[in-house]
Amino acid sequence: MGFLDRFRKSSPPQPPSQPEYAEWFMSALRDAGDTRTWTYEQERGRLVETGLAAGAASGIINLVNMHQDYVNAGPEGRPDCMRRQVAGMMQQFVPPNFADAKTKLRPVIRSTTERGVIKLQGFGNGPKVEMAYRALCENIEIGIAYDGEFNVMRLSKATFEQWGITFDDAFDIAVDNLRAESSKPWLAMQNGVFLSQFGDFYDASRLLLTDLLYRQPIMGAPVVMAPNRTVLLLTGDRNDAGLQTLVDVAEQALAQTRSLPPLMLRWSGAAWERFVPESLAEKLHRLRLRELTVDYQDQQATLNDAHKQKGHDVFVAEHTILQRADGEQRSICVWSEGVHSLLPDTDFIALYRPSTNQTAFVPRNEFRQQFADIANPTEHLPIRYEVKAFPDEETFVGLTGRYGKLPGHS
Repeated sequence: MGFLDRFRKSSPPQPPSQPEYAEWFMSALRDAGDTRTWTYEQERGRLVETGLAAGAASGIINLVNMHQDYVNAGPEGRPDCMRRQVAGMMQQFVPPNFADAKTKLRPVIRSTTERGVIKLQGFGNGPKVEMAYRALCENIEIGIAYDGEFNVMRLSKATFEQWGITFDDAFDIAVDNLRAESSKPWLAMQNGVFLSQFGDFYDASRLLLTDLLYRQPIMGAPVVMAPNRTVLLLTGDRNDAGLQTLVDVAEQALAQTRSLPPLMLRWSGAAWERFVPESLAEKLHRLRLRELTVDYQDQQATLNDAHKQKGHDVFVAEHTILQRADGEQRSICVWSEGVHSLLPDTDFIALYRPSTNQTAFVPRNEFRQQFADIANPTEHLPIRYEVKAFPDEETFVGLTGRYGKLPGHS
């Protein structure tokens, strides 16, 4: 070591990998008095409780967001981050009486995929947990959470039944609670776009406070995007430059943790509706495809695990994105003859006959109309179609004649 090296600042330690973090987190849980036994599943990025009696529900801790939060906290903030995360796992307490819980209720905005994941993670592991929700727009929904000291706990239907209160009544209280904590000013960005600055993991939920949105100097009806739980972007539907900026900023925010569906929504005066300006249609479609690909990948892995446990021989098809020569992107999946399959909802379905190497690239609407009798929609979130039988010879030959090539591809 040179003389001057002794006076130079050392480089900050490298953040831990997820496997390292998982080991540290399990150790921290034990130190905090957790007597449960956990196994780390690296390919799924989660901890699964083991050593339970037959039929008992396994606890699951998803580490992807937690690990990223720990990394983002930096060297100085990581010890406190770990303490809060451990406390959050150890103190998941919801008061048994509604009167004791009502001031802590908050509305939350979530992807419907979250409910789908919760259902699948409980596959074969005891009673199913049914989350309480209200549809908002397409695959975005509203839930209600208990705002604990260390975590945000989304509430199930069983909790409201225990309390003897309806979802609607709890929702009204939760919205009032949120409104009381929504006085911070918005950040004015370029081109008439405004960014929420609440910093409490309920930023996205403020889209429910439409009176708050109208107080901002926007041009036209409110248009929002909530790319993750901590970001709400706002502009007006008569501001073309603002709409472009809205999408650009939302795309950047999607790289953060706890992402939400990248839908552009416009307030009609009575409800939030999907809004797709013509000039932004292709970009919004790309963002949507990217989201669905990730959701279907996660779902595919969970379904494969579930089928393996049950001994079911079912092929879970991939949601794949293809790009045309003109740059336009479309989604596609493969339906092979003789294979019991679960197909994702894609722009095109490639019906494939291995024996003759023939393929028909059938558009989504044609698929739904033509095969309503043999392609059964499932309850999975996102949706899949279960197919056991392949189209008959006459139908398949007709489809290969009409859809023998994928549009835009040589």
